[in-house]
Amino acid sequence: MDLTDPEEPYRRFSVEPLGAGSNEEVLERVSRRDYYVELRAVSEPARDWLMAKRPTRSIGNAWPECPCQTSLGRHFDVLVHLHRVTAADLLSTARD
Repeated sequence: MDLTDPEEPYRRFSVEPLGAGSNEEVLERVSRRDYYVELRAVSEPARDWLMAKRPTRSIGNAWPECPCQTSLGRHFDVLVHLHRVTAADLLSTARD
């Protein structure tokens, strides 16, 4: 799926967790509730953990995309972790 292509149909899809050693695996264990963290303000030892590169899935406007090695602390200022997400509804593009 590539949402930069106007001819691409919108689809829903599901993905499995990345598993042991991934950023996702540890972030799932931090809290049972959804949360956000200002990464610039994190203290040790979490800061060291955030600087290490780990497998990370980024779902944006194109899919599928292979997990990449990402350092959360170097790439992001704020982290928002949602335990469950659902497909968005397509908004109307009609113009008045």
